[in-house]
Amino acid sequence: MESIDLCGGDGGSIWGRKPTPREKDGLVQVNLYYFIFFRFLLSIRNTRIGLTAAGRHVPFTRVTFGCHGNWFIATDQLGVIYSFDVYRNKYQVVYRLGKTCTALLISHTYSNELFVATNDLNVHCINIGSRQLITTFGPHEASIKSLSLPQSGQYLLVVTACDSVLWDINTGIRRKTLCGGESVGVQDVFFLPLTNSIITCFKDDSIHVWDTSTLDYKYNLPLPSGPPPHYRAFATTQDGSFLVAGGRSNILYIWSMKRHVLEHVIQLPSKVKNVKQLLFVPGTFDGHKSQVLGMLAQDGLLRFVSVTGCQLLFTLGGKDEELISMAHIDPMGRHVAAVTEQGSLLIYDLSHSLKAHHLPSLTVSELFQVEKSSSQVSKLSSSSTSVPDPPVKPVSKTSQSAKRGETSSAGGGVSLNLAKLRSILRGYGEYPAKYRSFIWRSLLQLPLNHMSYSTLLDKGTHSAYIDIGDKYPIKSQKLLRILQRTLSALSHWSPLFSEVDYLPPLIFPFVKHFQNNQLVIFEMVATILFNWCSHWFEYFPNPPLNVLSLVENLLSHHDNHLLQHFVSHNITAQVYAWPLLQTLFSEALSKEEWLKLWDNVLSQPPSFLLMVAAAYISCARSALLKCTTVEDVEYFMRHQSTVNLKVVLQDAYRMQEATPPAIHPHKTLGDFVPLTSGAYPIFNKYPKYIVNYQLQEKERIRREEQEYLRQRQQTLELERLAEQRRQEDEAWQRQHELLLQAESQRKKMLELEEEKLSDQRARLAAMKREAKLKELKSLDDARQKYLQQQQTLRELEIEKMDKEIEKKVLLRDKETQEAIEEVEIRSLELQAQRACLERELLRRHELAMYRLRNAHEVERERTESERFSPPSKIADIQEAQSNMIQLENDLQARNNEDIALACRELRSLQNDLKEQNLQAAQEKYKEEEKKLETAFMKLQTMKDSSSSEEISSINPPDNNHTGAGQWPHHRKQLNGEETQLLHSVHNLRRRIAQHMRDSTSPSLLST
Repeated sequence: MESIDLCGGDGGSIWGRKPTPREKDGLVQVNLYYFIFFRFLLSIRNTRIGLTAAGRHVPFTRVTFGCHGNWFIATDQLGVIYSFDVYRNKYQVVYRLGKTCTALLISHTYSNELFVATNDLNVHCINIGSRQLITTFGPHEASIKSLSLPQSGQYLLVVTACDSVLWDINTGIRRKTLCGGESVGVQDVFFLPLTNSIITCFKDDSIHVWDTSTLDYKYNLPLPSGPPPHYRAFATTQDGSFLVAGGRSNILYIWSMKRHVLEHVIQLPSKVKNVKQLLFVPGTFDGHKSQVLGMLAQDGLLRFVSVTGCQLLFTLGGKDEELISMAHIDPMGRHVAAVTEQGSLLIYDLSHSLKAHHLPSLTVSELFQVEKSSSQVSKLSSSSTSVPDPPVKPVSKTSQSAKRGETSSAGGGVSLNLAKLRSILRGYGEYPAKYRSFIWRSLLQLPLNHMSYSTLLDKGTHSAYIDIGDKYPIKSQKLLRILQRTLSALSHWSPLFSEVDYLPPLIFPFVKHFQNNQLVIFEMVATILFNWCSHWFEYFPNPPLNVLSLVENLLSHHDNHLLQHFVSHNITAQVYAWPLLQTLFSEALSKEEWLKLWDNVLSQPPSFLLMVAAAYISCARSALLKCTTVEDVEYFMRHQSTVNLKVVLQDAYRMQEATPPAIHPHKTLGDFVPLTSGAYPIFNKYPKYIVNYQLQEKERIRREEQEYLRQRQQTLELERLAEQRRQEDEAWQRQHELLLQAESQRKKMLELEEEKLSDQRARLAAMKREAKLKELKSLDDARQKYLQQQQTLRELEIEKMDKEIEKKVLLRDKETQEAIEEVEIRSLELQAQRACLERELLRRHELAMYRLRNAHEVERERTESERFSPPSKIADIQEAQSNMIQLENDLQARNNEDIALACRELRSLQNDLKEQNLQAAQEKYKEEEKKLETAFMKLQTMKDSSSSEEISSINPPDNNHTGAGQWPHHRKQLNGEETQLLHSVHNLRRRIAQHMRDSTSPSLLST
């Protein structure tokens, strides 16, 4: 025995050298240890260390094999998920959940998807290739016991301690929850393989079967007589035909799921007190077909029992350190992985174990009577449900993705090695679903002629398939359109295909599987018709007698007894072979089986399809030998049966190798010929005159039918018009008669009414007079009342207007008073400013005059002294004169500025008056302004003249001092003019204020 210690590593080799299984039972052991140092959990050297004080053993909890048995998944108590590849001799950590695993399951459909149930009541979906968490289902109500997946991989069954939950994997929605009653809980729930059924077992030992799609109740299995079995463990065969149950006893119960009856009751040795787990071993061990069942009991021993022979074959486990707590068998039936109670992982080689245990045949028990006490219950059929393939080397995996679905098709010209593909097919039984589309395209060598296919599509829908939806109703309109286009393109390619009535069901599986690429659909179907169906139409419209004779020859050589049975009951190959070929096995097989079949058919020469047909018929011989009528055989061939496809394919390969060349179909069908690139080859292997005659006849019938329909339409239209005219005439006659009757009745009524009218007129005249008087009186009263109301309204309006006028007058007076006060305030401000300016002007003028007088005195003294001074002083005198002139100019400029400031203030007042719309005041103001400007101009002229006189008065050439005496006179005159100007401005302001008081318009004061 080899013992390998992982030491908590993240990956590496499983063993340094190839392990040698233990002689007794072929055991290879794997242990997992961790070390704790200073209370820290550390992963150290990848060495084999025993259980010491420094180390802690972390036990494994669950283990399960992959789809092909060459690798398995195991989890430990710390939630670390390991992947072991025994063929590549390596292991790695897939994911670290950090929670203890309670259930483990790998998807059958997508081998990279791992479902892990943990003690936090959740189920985690992990991608093994990318080592990423995809999604989480939960939480649930109680701890999870087991998981189950159907063959399609669409749903997930989670069984807890109190209920069972059905999840939709694609949407992540909880579809249904199954709960037991108050006294009856759920024991176990799982899918039945290769069926559309769910098996539920309750704690009262009742077993019920439900439909997966609709969740409708189907049937229940009968309870065995005797003491209650207390079921705890269940197992089913790979094809779902048998169910085994065991519990708290040493009895095993075996049911037939096809007939819904109890087939076997097996009693185990007395050492077995409780059955913990049941496992069916896939395939065979000892060369003869037998069903082998693995049973794990309470003593930790895994016993393998032959169900058909009731023999104990061998036992695994036994020592204290090897007591098994759970086990799992790989799908190929080659190895067993077991987890011991101490947490070690044990790997057994089943074939080695079988050779090492040459035990005598031990009868386990006698069969109990189930239905009748005088007859034994028949044993299981000796034929096994499946045969294991020989071990093959694993193929290197490509990059894996967590997403579902097919990959995109590669372009034309890409090819694969056919020998390697066939070896993969022999090893795994089918191609990977993810790459099936690419492999099929490569096998058929599709040219992808886009231009030629577009030319066929441009011709439109063929007349033969316009109403294809009526003949073959399909729920999906997309599939119906693709089917119609493909059939039309095939009919345009060859006129024959417009006459083949079984062509739509023949190509529909390809349309449904490759619906995303219509060119691939057409070329794939055309290639199959061109190679596998090339000789089917030589006797058209009759069945292909030449091809059916080849199947009959194969059946005669390999199963002559069955052929003689058909001949004795007048059942021809058209009945037992043609229905299979006519639909390419789509009616006889399920979707998965049909895909597996065509994986093999496309990988072999065209003659292999006939081998499969003969093998299928031969494998169903037990059922066909009981069919004695044509209807029974035809019904069997057109419906799915329990024939195992794997056995059929093995038989077909055997026939392909063992058939003599003289009757071998390959001699007639030949080798595979792909479609040509650029343009599609012609397809003319059919009786053209028959097809052309049928086409001509159909065209003639179509034209005659169109003419008949046109004439019928015209006739119906004429009949409709005649009937309409007749109905109109009858209606007119009835209406005319009714009018005559109504006329006579109305004449009589008029006479009576005239008599009544004369009496009423007299009464009406009197009533009119009385009413007129009343009306006149009421009108007079209303007029008086109206006039009174009008007078009252006018008085109220006048009173209201008076009040409004008073309000407006008061408002106008108030606004006028406010405006007058504002103007007066503004006038006072201007007067104050004017007075300030005048005082400043007078001060400056007096200062200037004082300076002039001083200068005049100085000059006068200098003039007097010049008589005694030298002539050099003349320049100084002239300079003094120029200074005096400059001083006078400055004084004049300042006076001009003051006058300009006063003018600006007056203009500001003028603008204020303009804004108040005082038109009359403005005109008057303009006249006064002109007078004011004239006065200012006069004042300016006087100042200029006075300045010139002052300058001339200090001019010394003639030594005349008389000018200096005239200055006071000019000053007095200037002051008088300024005083007069101020009086004019004051009078102007007073007149403006008086005009504003006299104004009666309130709008003038609105500003």
